[in-house]
Amino acid sequence: MDWNDLKFFLAVANARSLTAASVRLGVSASTVSRRIEVLEAALQVRLFRPHRDGYDLTPAGEALLAPAERAEAQMRVFERTAREKDNDLAGPVRIDVPELLGQEVLLPGLAGFLLEHPEIRLEMHSSVRPVRLAGEEADIVLRLVRPQQGNYRQRRLGQLAFGLYAMPGYIARHGMPSAPADLYRHRLIGWSEELSYLIMVAWLETLCPGLQPAMRFSSLGAQMAAVKNGLGFAVLPAFAAEAAGFTPLLPEAPPLAPDLWLLVHEQSAELPRVRLTKEAVSTVMARFAARLAESA
Repeated sequence: MDWNDLKFFLAVANARSLTAASVRLGVSASTVSRRIEVLEAALQVRLFRPHRDGYDLTPAGEALLAPAERAEAQMRVFERTAREKDNDLAGPVRIDVPELLGQEVLLPGLAGFLLEHPEIRLEMHSSVRPVRLAGEEADIVLRLVRPQQGNYRQRRLGQLAFGLYAMPGYIARHGMPSAPADLYRHRLIGWSEELSYLIMVAWLETLCPGLQPAMRFSSLGAQMAAVKNGLGFAVLPAFAAEAAGFTPLLPEAPPLAPDLWLLVHEQSAELPRVRLTKEAVSTVMARFAARLAESA
């Protein structure tokens, strides 16, 4: 088996089309088709099921997808580490961090560090959608759910509190809820349906089963903007909501305070620039945790 054929398998698996995969890889569609045939022959299994609209994975292909992604990720990390000198502080450091925490805490906190080390190029993915650890796409990861996979060193940093928040003007118009049942007559600013797996959604469902959003968004930034404009209430991180002047609702409700985890990739952790950036990130987050403790 030629390990280079894995990239052809993954390209077709993701694009579900020979033509799209060939564009992504910069080769002809016939080359992609031939390499897939060679891989299937080597493995003695059918990986794809062609049909009129493209290519679907067979059950055997589905079973091989995750291992192929991990193998490709390991090869990328190996090649990257081998190319770079041990004393090299120049180059990219990829960070994945939850939205708002990255934009309002980590990035401002790292400003001085980045000015001192202009040769380090920060690549930050800041979203409610966490990076897939199986793909090993980040050097440093901050996340709210303890990972069960991925080649990462893990350290718990503390907890990040969430709560229900609205603008004072909204409360003046619609009243302050005194119990979870009161929320059913208020306007919930919620998440898009494809993000229903988020811990904030599960927590609110436990508090108010069946409560339907009046508005749906796919980012915390959009939810913050909707709350700021008095359009309803939302489940928001306490540090951001309180800084914006929002009013907490139902402070006696069971808390949502998930653990915050710092992950560093096993191999890229040995690169000096990643090690240096990790130390800076740890310092920023320690200061942030101390501020939260003081204000609690």
